[in-house]
Amino acid sequence: MTVHRNNYKSPFLHCIKCRYSALFTLFLLVTVLVLSSSSNVYATETATNYNLSGTNKSTGYEYILEDSANFIDDAVKGRLISQMKKTTEYCNIAVVTTTSHPYGSTESYAVNTFEGYFGNGANGVIFVIDRDLDEIYLACEGSTQRTIPNSKCNSICDNTYIYATSSHDYDYFTCCTETIDQVNTVLAGGHISQPLRYISSIFIALAAGMIFCFVYALSLSKGRKAKSNELMGATFTKVEIHNARARFMNQTRHYSPQSSGSSGGHSGGGGHSGGSHSGGGHHI
Repeated sequence: MTVHRNNYKSPFLHCIKCRYSALFTLFLLVTVLVLSSSSNVYATETATNYNLSGTNKSTGYEYILEDSANFIDDAVKGRLISQMKKTTEYCNIAVVTTTSHPYGSTESYAVNTFEGYFGNGANGVIFVIDRDLDEIYLACEGSTQRTIPNSKCNSICDNTYIYATSSHDYDYFTCCTETIDQVNTVLAGGHISQPLRYISSIFIALAAGMIFCFVYALSLSKGRKAKSNELMGATFTKVEIHNARARFMNQTRHYSPQSSGSSGGHSGGGGHSGGSHSGGGHHI
């Protein structure tokens, strides 16, 4: 007895296989396009033992992460770089950590490091965690200093310094990411919390009000002073002269030549050279 196999294939099953094949091909194509577009936005990253850097091809701005103090784990540096890449849409950015430097202040160290990377007056921002002088500092140059002035640099550091202290187990990574996140918010035209600035304004207003009230109360408590003519009038109320006579005694003559003199003046001036910047920090 001969058995014949049925080689008939359902058109419905064939159609399903074709659709799955087309979807898989489309998925691969989209993946390739996304990866290629990402590589076109940022140039090839360079890396050393503690330095990561790259360039945004669309804007030409650079990012530099120099963790010479090894405060940030390698496993999370990629997340910090992602935040810094957002900043390169607006300006250059550097994040630097250090435990030793020759400068007398963190501000000087931050500004000189920034200008060493990007040049004097370049448009950008630098955030420094300085464990040599125990301070964090945020500095801006170029047009960025108008967007992030001294007051906002101070406010940002006031908001984020706490992460770099013992109360948060010296979480330098979060300190950096929170700082850069607030920098990006300001650059994008957003608003950040500035509680310490508002508290300072309240205390200044209260102090000014107390001084004004004190001066006003003091002015009311003072008695009215008598005028000079009133004092003279009260002192010499009556004058009587009896037997008034005038008698000529003698006459003398003195020669007094006209004197001459001169005057002089003093002038001086000074200046300060160097790249202008905005900045602010907080001790940690």
